[in-house]
Amino acid sequence: MAGPAFAETQSVFYGNLMGSAVVAQPLGPGDNLFIDTFVSSQGLLTQSTTFTLSDYADFNGLAGWIIDTADGQGPRLVGVNIDILDNSSTVVASDDFAGVLGGFAHSSFLGSLGPGTYTLIATGNAVRDASLDISLSFTQPVPEPATYGMLIGGLGVLGLLARRRP
Repeated sequence: MAGPAFAETQSVFYGNLMGSAVVAQPLGPGDNLFIDTFVSSQGLLTQSTTFTLSDYADFNGLAGWIIDTADGQGPRLVGVNIDILDNSSTVVASDDFAGVLGGFAHSSFLGSLGPGTYTLIATGNAVRDASLDISLSFTQPVPEPATYGMLIGGLGVLGLLARRRP
């Protein structure tokens, strides 16, 4: 008997506003991708993280970044946008800005992805130091209601066929 599957968390750390990374290990349902950025510089932020999915998966993504006040001293990252692109550079998911709470801006995104290679692109503008965290959690896809209908219908047909046999 096989033991329980354990989730893997792949982490990517950026110390520069401009950067790219490739996650070497394929991700699948139950795995997580965590991207952490802390930069002590100003300017445009453009980070590209490429990852591979080994199987179909639903995902839930969350992002948070510090946006200290314009006249404050802390990190201030503004104009953040996060997209996931497929291997043909088509945007397949984009974050939705959720709001600001206690000096942190938050956004989220969710969807479903098939097996393949994807690139997460994070952009923004570091007015002062920048702090940005992005996490993606991959889960087993939930079957659509039509799938259950087909399953029940198929079982009904099998039941009728079994009943007709002499």
